[in-house]
Amino acid sequence: AITGKLLQDLGVTTGWVKMDPVDHFHFPDGSRFSVPADFETYLEKVKGEFPKEADALDRFFKDVYETYRLGLLYFFRWRDTSRLDPYRHLTVGEVLDKYFKDQKLKLLLTADGPHWGSPPNRTSFVFDSMLRLSYFMGNYYPEGGSQLFADELAQRFEEQGGHILMNSSVKRILTEKDRVCGVEIETGGRKQRFLKPVRAEVVVSNADLLQTLEKMLGADQLDSEYMARVRELRPTHPCFLTHIGLKGVSTETLWDAQGYYWNEWDPNLLGRNGLKFKIFVPTLFEPSMAPPDGHVMIIQKVLDMDYFKVTDWATHKAEIERYILDNLEVIIPGISEQMVVQLSASALTSYRFTRNYRGAMLGWEMSPDQLGERRVSIVGPLQNLFFTGHWTQPGGGITPVIVSAMQVAKAVTQGVGSIASHAGAAAS
Repeated sequence: AITGKLLQDLGVTTGWVKMDPVDHFHFPDGSRFSVPADFETYLEKVKGEFPKEADALDRFFKDVYETYRLGLLYFFRWRDTSRLDPYRHLTVGEVLDKYFKDQKLKLLLTADGPHWGSPPNRTSFVFDSMLRLSYFMGNYYPEGGSQLFADELAQRFEEQGGHILMNSSVKRILTEKDRVCGVEIETGGRKQRFLKPVRAEVVVSNADLLQTLEKMLGADQLDSEYMARVRELRPTHPCFLTHIGLKGVSTETLWDAQGYYWNEWDPNLLGRNGLKFKIFVPTLFEPSMAPPDGHVMIIQKVLDMDYFKVTDWATHKAEIERYILDNLEVIIPGISEQMVVQLSASALTSYRFTRNYRGAMLGWEMSPDQLGERRVSIVGPLQNLFFTGHWTQPGGGITPVIVSAMQVAKAVTQGVGSIASHAGAAAS
């Protein structure tokens, strides 16, 4: 709902299909739980399965609601309050341990946690609460697929006089006397690439932060303490993706198969095979994304891995892909015979296409010590340089990234870049 309102404010008119249930969880004992889109229905359903925890659930969600409201004010409106102090340093795991003993209930309450790209014992309770309750205010999938609202944002940008340059890359951010003055881009046809400087009064980067600072700017131009703080930040895990085109698989079968599949009861093992994977079928909400009698299936597997220790990426990719397909065959017997196309992306693939450090799925972790003033400011270390995206404040996810862009637009139009010398600290 929050994202939809923000997009409306930006003039995006893409239609939306309501997603209800919100999600599905498949547990190690073979049981499952579907999350209804109405919060009261959801809470009563959880209490029905865990009647002894009913009072604890009420207290837990009272805290969730309080941190949701205070978190929105702090992270999206920059209005701090001491009422947030009891929560701002807590992780999801710490709060779950405070209220509950039943391990299955703990997993149920954070079974969708892999979308953060880090385990509950390293994920901010405040940030998680903000997303948790937003689902119950309206969870939607864009008509025509998620690419359409990105396309429409681009269209609005061009209608306002902006220009989008495709098949080009920024090699350097140009500087003069501690201020940015443009970029040097590599552009042109595949066989006729050339470098071209583009002068600009303001430069906004939503690229990987280390790429921006170390390669586009050059660490020698920056304060060593600033760079040291940035290098200490922890990235989220990468997410292995497999996209599959299916023909002849019934809609009912795919509805049953959707969701998160857990091998272990401990949600902190999500990247170490505690989570088998998540199955998402976007064509259940937008059939036009596939031919008649066809479906698109997306498999997501978060991996807690050392990116730099992988020496044979082809073998790594083949092993993870085989694991996914073998387990998928158990869930939907015979599905391999109904696949018409299959493409996978490893952490290396993610890095090649996004340049995200270690193939990180959501920039820096959304841990309590890496949010708010502890995350990199939207105002860069050089005058008239700004950052947007999941590497900067307030954090990762569609809505926080849009908020960062709106804040940068406000900073640029109000001339905040002129005081960059005492803004833009990487951490406090």
